[in-house]
Amino acid sequence: MKKNSLFEWVKAHPEDPATKALLLRQLESLATIDDDKLQKRLLKELIQNYVALEKRVDSLLKNTLPATVAEEIKFEDRFLPRTYQCTIMFTDFVGFTSLAETIPLNTLVEMLNLIYTEFDNQINCFKGTKIKTIGDAYMAVFGAPIEYDEHPVWAIRASLDLVRVMEHFNLTAEHPFNIRIGIHTGQVMAGVVGKERMQFDVFGDDVNIAARFESSSAENRINISEKTYSLSKDYFDFEERGSIQLKNKADMRAYYVLGEKH
Repeated sequence: MKKNSLFEWVKAHPEDPATKALLLRQLESLATIDDDKLQKRLLKELIQNYVALEKRVDSLLKNTLPATVAEEIKFEDRFLPRTYQCTIMFTDFVGFTSLAETIPLNTLVEMLNLIYTEFDNQINCFKGTKIKTIGDAYMAVFGAPIEYDEHPVWAIRASLDLVRVMEHFNLTAEHPFNIRIGIHTGQVMAGVVGKERMQFDVFGDDVNIAARFESSSAENRINISEKTYSLSKDYFDFEERGSIQLKNKADMRAYYVLGEKH
């Protein structure tokens, strides 16, 4: 009996004690049904909200960390430090300090955001992993945390594309940015550091060497180590520089990348 029909039937038998008992049982049953529907609806909404929140947290986590690292942290509650053979790339902008003195800071930040957003896109396209930015310095690795062959080749291809990105940017920019890039291949120790704003990072002497190759590069040039050269010489044309001085390091042979072989 429907709820409205029940009340109509009761109105027609106001003095029947059995009716009152029946009414009570029917209303209790109806209340149970209504509560069950309400509980199911609330449970469904709770699950939907939880799933939406989980997706948002997952998206934020993977925006902060490489996807494979984020997944391991989700299921293992940590990312154990491990070694990788990979290629490390550093970039910065020539004369950035003096440039920063001539451009309003809000404009400078907007320009860096525009440039680095495009850098992020290109690094992803060439199988790289962005590590971090510090001021005008940009760091990425190839071959970690996902290992694959020919990571030196992909690093150089990405670097050539970053040079093209900056050439295109400077066509319309009021203040041109001239990039400088350094690349070295070696062994790193990788891990997730920190509790607040966790960060996937790489450590080791080969990281320092890559940074030195960047600082000893020239405007709009890609300066690579002999190790990277030996692993990619079949794919690109190079200009040999001979041995160069590296800050706080022994002299090392270096090469400028001229372009991809046809």
